[in-house]
Formats: sequence, structure tokens, C-alpha cells
Amino acid sequence: MKKFSGITLVMVFLVLFGSCSESSTEEFEQLYTETNLGNEKIIVDPAAMEEELVNLVNQHRTSIGLNTLENSVPAYKYAEEHTDYMISHNVLSHDNFDSRATKIAEETNAVSISENVARYYTSAEKTLEAWVESATHKEAMEGDFTHTTLSVQLDKNGRPYFTQIFIKIE
Repeated sequence: MKKFSGITLVMVFLVLFGSCSESSTEEFEQLYTETNLGNEKIIVDPAAMEEELVNLVNQHRTSIGLNTLENSVPAYKYAEEHTDYMISHNVLSHDNFDSRATKIAEETNAVSISENVARYYTSAEKTLEAWVESATHKEAMEGDFTHTTLSVQLDKNGRPYFTQIFIKIE
């Protein structure tokens, strides 16, 4: 049974990983531009934004009849590592998702894992709005999951990068 579950988990990863389109990056960057018109300087508190965005995701889920997601403390380090990776490479990506998901599954006994990433949004509301408007990100956010974790970190220019991981534990 473990072998079947592992194969199933790998298949889920491949489907979810392969479904995130390149056009999403362009959409996100255009929305970033729209949120920063006027050259105004916006100060972002990453910890506060993490809390606010998780709350907004849960409000969105309950508004459509889904369960709220519990915080996954063990998965946070993987979200944080991936956010650091994106910042260091100046890229929005799901690179190394399979490896990250496998480690999370081993530590949490997860049966399904997905993630959403974003960058440059200066508010939790704009980030949620972009995820809702993107079919693949919306699908992950509205998926059959029980837990989540979110890392928001700033690059050297103070621009936020986001990695939210969704986990189903039975």
C-alpha cells in the first residue's frame, strides 16, 4: 500500500506542477506594476502579510463552502527555503517542487501537496486577487487540503516573494 501511495503522490505532484502556466508570471508582474503606480514607497511587514494572506485564503475557502486550513509548522521551513531560492535567483518558480513535496510528505504524512508562488505584490488582497484570477492557482487554493503554510520574504529592494504550500493529511 505504501508503494501505491507513493506513486499516487508522485502523480499528483506531476499534475499539479505541470499545470502552472508561464503566463501566470506575466499576469503577476503586470498586477505588480498596477499596484505601484505613482512611485509610492510601500513598506511591507512580511510576518503580518503571512498572517493576513492565510486569513484571506481561509475566508475565501469558507465563502465557497470549503474547510479552513490549519497551520503546518513543519512545512514552513520548506516554504521559507523556496522563497529564499526564488529571491536569490530573482525568479518566480516551482523549481525543486518534487523534492520539497517529498520531504514534507515524509515529515507530515501528507497524501497530497500543492503550492502557489507569487512576487512583488504589496498587499495580501492583491496577492489573493491574482491567485483567484489564475485558474491553476485558484485550483490549488481551493483544493482538498487540510493544512497550509506561507512564507513571505523581501528581496534586497523590499519587494515581497511568496510561497504558500497546501497539504492534505488524513
